[in-house]
Amino acid sequence: MIWVTDAEGRVIFANRYYETVLGAPAVTMLGDGWQRAVLPEDLPSFYAAFMTAFAARQSFRVEIRFIDKHGQARWYRCAGAPRYDSLERFLGFTGCNLDISEGKRAAEESRRNELRFRAIAESMPQIVWSALPDGRLDYFNQRWTEYTGQTGADAVENWPQIIHADDRDRTGRTWEASLNTGETYEIEYRLRRHDGVYRWSLARALPVYDEATGEILRWFGTCTDIEDQVAARQALARSQEELEKVVSERTAALQSANEQLRKEIIEREHAEEALRQAQKMEAIGQLTGGVAHDFNNLLTVISGNLERLLRRLDDDAPDLGRIRLAAEHAMRGSKRAAELTERLLSFARRQPLRPKPVDATQLVMGMADLLERTLGEQIELKTEVDDDVWPATVDANHLESAILNLAVNARDAMPGGGVLTISLSNQAVEAKGSADVDPDMLPGDYVRLCISDTGTGMSQETRAHAFDPFFTTKEIGAGTGLGLSQVYGFLKQSGGGITLNSEMGEGTEICLFLPRSSENLQNILGESLAATTALSAKAGEGTILVVEDDDDVRRHSTSLLAELGYRVLEAGDGERALALLRDNADVDLLFTDVGLPGGLNGRALAERALAERPDIRVLFTSAYAHEVFKSEDNLGKRAEILAKPFDSALLAGRLTALLSEEPPAGKPGDPAHEPVILLVEDEMLISMLATELLEELGLGVETATSAAQAMGVLSQDPARFDVVMIDIGLPDRNGDELADDVRALRPEVPIIFASGRSSSELEETYRHDRKIRVVSKPYDGRALAAKLSELGVCVRPAAPF
Repeated sequence: MIWVTDAEGRVIFANRYYETVLGAPAVTMLGDGWQRAVLPEDLPSFYAAFMTAFAARQSFRVEIRFIDKHGQARWYRCAGAPRYDSLERFLGFTGCNLDISEGKRAAEESRRNELRFRAIAESMPQIVWSALPDGRLDYFNQRWTEYTGQTGADAVENWPQIIHADDRDRTGRTWEASLNTGETYEIEYRLRRHDGVYRWSLARALPVYDEATGEILRWFGTCTDIEDQVAARQALARSQEELEKVVSERTAALQSANEQLRKEIIEREHAEEALRQAQKMEAIGQLTGGVAHDFNNLLTVISGNLERLLRRLDDDAPDLGRIRLAAEHAMRGSKRAAELTERLLSFARRQPLRPKPVDATQLVMGMADLLERTLGEQIELKTEVDDDVWPATVDANHLESAILNLAVNARDAMPGGGVLTISLSNQAVEAKGSADVDPDMLPGDYVRLCISDTGTGMSQETRAHAFDPFFTTKEIGAGTGLGLSQVYGFLKQSGGGITLNSEMGEGTEICLFLPRSSENLQNILGESLAATTALSAKAGEGTILVVEDDDDVRRHSTSLLAELGYRVLEAGDGERALALLRDNADVDLLFTDVGLPGGLNGRALAERALAERPDIRVLFTSAYAHEVFKSEDNLGKRAEILAKPFDSALLAGRLTALLSEEPPAGKPGDPAHEPVILLVEDEMLISMLATELLEELGLGVETATSAAQAMGVLSQDPARFDVVMIDIGLPDRNGDELADDVRALRPEVPIIFASGRSSSELEETYRHDRKIRVVSKPYDGRALAAKLSELGVCVRPAAPF
């Protein structure tokens, strides 16, 4: 593109090639029109070059980009020179623009190739180098510097100096021959490492030719350490005598190493055996510690109530009602001990099971209502049952307990709500150790029952101990740690299996594998429908008010009670029940569900009923009954709980026991003149026993089942309590932490710690505090009286301890 300017620097001529390239008439380039075709960011560099040349009347050259008619930027070299007339007067500049885009692209591609080569060369573990056609080396990668210690110009100029002196001439001749002939350069020589040690290296290089001219453009080569290969070749080249000597030496060394290895294996086996023994002792310690804690609680209930029973029998006029109550509490503690034993036997796979053909689908669907009540409103329950699920051979009662146990665990892992899914499917196991099943399971057919949640999941450490007895991640008092171990033992004893899959933040899935039954499913269904529950032959006496919001359950309960001989009144909510209670003075017992609609639940109903009718008995029924007493402090001696589902025999026995008791009496003495103690104990039976013992010592008692509830009671009137008794293991906090908060409110208040574990550590911790004493479970009235006396709390002198 040729152009001419006038003496002012304005373009006065542009040839037609402008139009060919730019797609605009050449006349539009005149004046300053050419600027519109130049890439804006290139104009400053052009003006700088042009104005400098214009002022000095000198030639100039600059590279700029024009936007062609296709909208693409193309590089041009713009060159111009001043022009004069015959009288040497300056007329302007004449110049041309030459397209150099292809050269620019070639240069950019060359630069990119150079960068790619260097990137590849620097990433290789070998030494990489390049040389010019005349043999001068112009590049080494970083491996050369790391290996030899040479850097920069030193490497380019003096690289022959690091070749062993005995190898330099041979290396130079070989390199010259390759340069002259273009043949591949390949040679072995000794290269000096940065620490001065010479090691054998293999150098290889290939020429790169110009495809157009056939001339060598460059050489690219590598150096590879072959010290080990050369040593091997030299060893092979030795004489037979030297080789045998080397073999003999190596054999001796290997024998020595083998002997050392054998010794290390023996030592490792001893260490592993010691570790297994230590782990076994740790497991036994954990097991016995957990058993001791639970049994101490139970022994407190049993021995304390037996002691009360014996004292009552020594009275001149024994109170048979209180004797019976103490005996029943002791019996209840013994039943809980039996349940604990059953759980231990379940883990040890020694429990008595009654396996029979069971329709797993019917069992799971039948538990839906129970599970929904147990899980609460925040948890969504889903069931996914395949068609034609096989019947299973299993103990149905234990299976129901296992499902409920796993569902409660899942609920606790979803404190903010979530989804719990129960799925049923058939599973055929082809061989022992098959993937996705318990590795101990034998080949055969199984019913696969999975319970999965969307909860917090388990860490790797928790998964490793999930089935260990007494292992729990819950707070102290919130779990025994026997739930999963009991399920594990039950499945193993049943000939099935269990798997656990869990990740932190991704929920947990536990699958139970139940052996398939050969029984026909229709036969199982027929037997189930034909089965009936035997009713107690002994007719009951009295009037019972049944309060249940579920119509079917209420009809079932009223039918059972009517068949037992009781007069029955029924209500669907608390307000209706209170109205019936006021209109019927002959009501002897309130039989109420815990969860009732209308804002008045079973517990609140019982409190209002007892306020109006102190002589009435109360029997709660619930799918998760112990929740009634978690925050309860005044129903313990006047109410009992019957867990759903229940049978008529159990119901009849419970009603007979309740209705045969004497009406509850109020506290002895005048509370205004009695010392008042705050008893913080989450175990219901222990709380009831301790309350009895303390009242017999002449103390007024108020109870709490958690640290939070205790602080709530204390904060209302801290000065009301003369002493605080704290169980060291509470569901929400440790007892010693609660004691610190109590002291913050009442610095001078005496405190008694109750512990089911060893009390020596607690006693040592607080031995300098004169206002703190420790009593060990199981305790009796004499032990409590002694600790209270040591703290300066007056107890009733006539207490028969």
